[in-house]
Amino acid sequence: MEENKEMTYTEAVNELEQLVQKMQDPQCSIDNLSDYTKRCKELLDICRKKLTAADEQLKQILADIQQQG
Repeated sequence: MEENKEMTYTEAVNELEQLVQKMQDPQCSIDNLSDYTKRCKELLDICRKKLTAADEQLKQILADIQQQG
């Protein structure tokens, strides 16, 4: 993953799903579990940030519509 390219919500969710599958695999190494967990937290932060931004945008759009009506 390129560091300078901002990850989309969909990309973050897809990676989260892949990591969860890896973590649920009985062959998952305990050595990798910590790294997977850290990455999951990063991805959840990205998702939360995107959802919050979308919520704020929708609230502003709805407020603008109400003012016009």
